[in-house]
Amino acid sequence: MPPYMAVISGLDHRREDAPFVNQVFIGSGGGPGGPHADGWPTYLIPVCASLVYKDSVEVDEQRYPIHVYEQALIPDSEGAGRRRGGLGCRTVYGPKSNPVSVAWSVEAHHHPPRGVRGGLPGSGADAWMLDAAGERVAVDLVGSVELKRGEKIVSISSGGGGYGSPLERDAGEVLRDVREGWISAKRAADVYGVVLNGAGTASAAVDEQATRRRREELSRG
Repeated sequence: MPPYMAVISGLDHRREDAPFVNQVFIGSGGGPGGPHADGWPTYLIPVCASLVYKDSVEVDEQRYPIHVYEQALIPDSEGAGRRRGGLGCRTVYGPKSNPVSVAWSVEAHHHPPRGVRGGLPGSGADAWMLDAAGERVAVDLVGSVELKRGEKIVSISSGGGGYGSPLERDAGEVLRDVREGWISAKRAADVYGVVLNGAGTASAAVDEQATRRRREELSRG
């Protein structure tokens, strides 16, 4: 239950300081790659049989005195594989007025989700606070803070583990991931062994011969 799934509580200045408490779900963790599909970016947690859904930011901001500043997928955070894991997510939020208490428990920081059958692990999870000046402040992986106005909590979720060797991923799918911003052209070449011509442009294409050579190099270690 990292900060993007934290229990928040405090006094709502919009409702004559009425007390509130609830658990929010304003981010997500990348799901694992599988034999036939890439990992879901909104996998969240596996134990609820897909019955947990990510909150609407607009609804949360109406119900609670918080403001969500950022919610974004993190490029290159996936566990690479023939089927890649879902990307991790960065979530940033804080109080609108009165202090808000935030309690969490971060998993997958020291031990990110592993890949299987040659797939690579996803990126690790993390959390920190930003003070009113925007400076980073360290927090415990399992803990709580009382955020004052102008302060924010930052939640970094893990990426999902990959399935199968990334050198077996279809080069066209790697190109699509680069075009959509999920992975960088450098990661495509360094990890998936896919070399692109015109990376960063609408006419980007796979260099078939260079990709074949690059994959042979990587397969030899």
